[in-house]
Amino acid sequence: MKIVEDNKRLQELQQVLQSSDSFWIPVFSDLYKHYVNNQISFVYIYIMDTKKEYIVPYRHKDCICLESERLNDLTSKADIYILGKKRFVNFYHHKTYDADLVEYFQTNQMLQLEDCDTNAHDWYNKWYYNETNVHDYVPIVKHYERCSGMKDKFMNSYKSFKRSDAFDYYNELFIDNLYAIERNGLKVNYDKFVEKFQTNNLIGQTAYTEYNIYTTTGRPSNKHGGVNYAAINKEDGSRESFISRHEYGMLLEFDYDSYHLRLIGDIVNYDLPTESVHTYLGKQYFGKDKLSKEEYEQSKQISFRLLYGGVDKDFAKIPFFGKVKEFTYKLWKEYQSKGYMKTAILSRKLYATAMSDMNPSKLFNYYLQSMETEYNMAMINEVNALLGPYDTKLILYTYDSLLFDFNIKDGKQLILDIKKTMTNDKFPVKIKAGKTMQVMSNMTDKVT
Repeated sequence: MKIVEDNKRLQELQQVLQSSDSFWIPVFSDLYKHYVNNQISFVYIYIMDTKKEYIVPYRHKDCICLESERLNDLTSKADIYILGKKRFVNFYHHKTYDADLVEYFQTNQMLQLEDCDTNAHDWYNKWYYNETNVHDYVPIVKHYERCSGMKDKFMNSYKSFKRSDAFDYYNELFIDNLYAIERNGLKVNYDKFVEKFQTNNLIGQTAYTEYNIYTTTGRPSNKHGGVNYAAINKEDGSRESFISRHEYGMLLEFDYDSYHLRLIGDIVNYDLPTESVHTYLGKQYFGKDKLSKEEYEQSKQISFRLLYGGVDKDFAKIPFFGKVKEFTYKLWKEYQSKGYMKTAILSRKLYATAMSDMNPSKLFNYYLQSMETEYNMAMINEVNALLGPYDTKLILYTYDSLLFDFNIKDGKQLILDIKKTMTNDKFPVKIKAGKTMQVMSNMTDKVT
């Protein structure tokens, strides 16, 4: 192992990087801070061809450290695999590949690295958990021991890895677009946020989210600092905490209407109407041309039960759900035969070994979740590109909805453009607006 502590050794490393793929582990100074408020203690680099290991220090107390700006001086003509690419994008601005994705595409799981921690890491994290930047003080030899163990696990995964278009899609669109959302943050009312979430894990008056894409279906979870941003309570006033950062601003929520029903309709080639899907299907459930309010609510319940719980024999006579049942059966047979299911858009394999207690309905739900996510990532990429010249920010993505911090000065046309991008002429959206996330008024009919 070599420690790169001066410009000469940095230049030597730069030369070595040109001819070999490499594996990097950025070690942050603080274990708990969000990356927007964190710093790189050092970077561990493993050269795959020569099997040589390097530590490039920027803040660690055992080393003579380089200036943090020098990190981007390290480039490579070969491939760089990063452990935790999404966090590292904030510091390193060259093309890289996410190391966890290498394992994820083979097993549907992240690299399992917990047992790589040394006793020294456990001791420092236990006794100095209230201190900041603890990783700057853990002995560098112990960091090296930990990183070398992580390298072994990555290389064991890498030796059977084959890159694909789907991998590149996840590596670029998934990670880069979620990073863009995370980086925007959510402006909060400080006192209300601390009261409701019992934490002050904020940077000024901004809360930052952190998405995890390494779920079985790829549908991201979203937690940071003890707050689950994918499931913010709608009933206890928690949403009052989130406000606009703009002097002339408001929060805008775009919510897909009957999203899963329309997605699967697209797959089974069934044209659902632009009117309410629940009204359309309810008329068939009850044999009526007009539904009461009670029947409409019952229709929603029936549709969700059939979609997520399996299609009853009687309801299979309804053309839409007849096709859903036929598709579910076909999906299940292929899964049983092959030992995996391919996602609808990118054909990523979801392996039986990573999914427990499967049945046809559960498998179909996994298929829907993965389809929703893969479609959404392409859509979010377009939305992020659209927002480029504007002050309006995309601040939260939650399954079938996007939340924007909208600057009124950006104008109504931007709202129309977002709507057009999201609907894509086949997926209607409902639009709400408010000064906080808690109280939002329906403005769908006004945005035309």
